Amino acid sequence: MPDIAVDYELLNQVAKKARSLKDQVQHARESKQDYSVAEVGSGVPYAIRAYYSVWKGSFKRSEEKLEKLANLYEGVARGWADWDFGLAGEASKQEASLSSDLYRTQKEIWDKWQEQVRAGNVDPDDPRAPKPPQGERPSKWTTSDGRGNSTTTTYEYGADGKPTKITTEVRTSSGLTSKDVTNYHPDGTYDSSATDVYGNVTTTTGKAVTTETDGQKITDDSFKSVTKAPGDGGESTTTGTSHSVYNTGTGHRDTTTTYTRTGPDDDGNQETVKGTSTTSVDLNGHEVVTTIEVKEDGSGTKTVVTDGRTEEWTSRNAAGNTGWKRSDD
Repeated sequence: MPDIAVDYELLNQVAKKARSLKDQVQHARESKQDYSVAEVGSGVPYAIRAYYSVWKGSFKRSEEKLEKLANLYEGVARGWADWDFGLAGEASKQEASLSSDLYRTQKEIWDKWQEQVRAGNVDPDDPRAPKPPQGERPSKWTTSDGRGNSTTTTYEYGADGKPTKITTEVRTSSGLTSKDVTNYHPDGTYDSSATDVYGNVTTTTGKAVTTETDGQKITDDSFKSVTKAPGDGGESTTTGTSHSVYNTGTGHRDTTTTYTRTGPDDDGNQETVKGTSTTSVDLNGHEVVTTIEVKEDGSGTKTVVTDGRTEEWTSRNAAGNTGWKRSDD
């Protein structure tokens, strides 16, 4: 199956233009229609009234069609943007996390070496001596395509060098945006707020406990998220845990997350979905994310994202992890 390329920025621009044209038509339909002879001349007032009398129905129908067209283009644009923003945001956070962790690890190794140098236990000119980290501690990572579309992740650090606040924002030239902010506290708890391209707002609270061994950093996390859709779109709740192992030497990270989500489905009916997601990412940015979601009847979906490329399967026995069929079959 060939790849599909969708310019959601163009679609969003078209949606905006369609809605702007609709507003112009509405303005014309609702504008002044009764003029005096003194204002426009003899015979003209009747012609203007006759014109609006004949065409006001067509104007109204045009407004409705332009609104539907704008909604269609905007819906498609936001759908593709939401998918793309998810990948871009996660990629940016992964880059930031790896870069920040590596800097911290290199600094710890360098500081310990300097302690040994000062104690006279090692030769300061040893060619095998570790190298100091380059530059200042990284705090901002931005990827831009040069056309006004960008993804930015920023870190704020505490006195111990650990991040206290992480912000990731995706912004396009046509105004599509997503943003999430996470605050980390000394006791291991955290809270976050994320807004996606649809205006859904997800607030999360949780607690992460990290232990470090030789060459590994292991983090266990428990969390609860509440997502509220704009207007009367409903509310869903997700609770879960994750287990992450980060190799400080190679930069490789493996994470497994299990969760339960309760909320409305696409038809507005309440449902409970159980999910498992595994993520593997290395220092070069190669990433594989596999997510399996199981409904109450045992059916479900499996999604595999490999370096941004997505494949999807469905099964009537997702709970048993068997019977998978590609979604495009």
